[in-house]
Amino acid sequence: MKEFIIFFLIFLIVFSFVLIVVNGRYIYIQLKYHFIGPPPVFSESVSYEIEAKNWERLVIPSIGIEAPIVLPESITEYSIQKALEKGVVQYPDSNIILGHSSAYPWYKGNYGSVFSLLNKLEKGNEIFIFSNKEKYTYQVLEKQINLPKNLNLEDTKESSIIYLVSCWPISTVWKRITVKAKILDKK
Repeated sequence: MKEFIIFFLIFLIVFSFVLIVVNGRYIYIQLKYHFIGPPPVFSESVSYEIEAKNWERLVIPSIGIEAPIVLPESITEYSIQKALEKGVVQYPDSNIILGHSSAYPWYKGNYGSVFSLLNKLEKGNEIFIFSNKEKYTYQVLEKQINLPKNLNLEDTKESSIIYLVSCWPISTVWKRITVKAKILDKK
């Protein structure tokens, strides 16, 4: 019995260590958000800078997201994964924006956990998209968590609606978190 308890304790320690290493980015972002709040990513000076450079950007001030919007070369898994290393991805011919919620420690890109706080968005939060020297302001309508086969993304070509989509829960591909937002303003 004593050997079993020692084995079990060692197993728990090793398992906990591996879990922390694999989810380190997510844990860090969650703790930072909880204790410090979202980083200040959006101001009028940032707005003008983005507009001046004609960058395709996604900005969500309430959860501290500011990332480039990347178009993949094709709709293959490989092409989308490569594009996700450079920012969030606009799925071709739709208003669906994909982003990673977590990544392994050896992940190459800077955006491996860009959507890790997507679950913190609430109805009414603002989302900004800068595209073609225009600033689009969206407001969150709803948030859902579903199995991939049960995603309800109607109006994916409707320009007044966008969907932010990521895997959920963190470090799995089991379900998807989807945030639906409607356009408020275009400048």
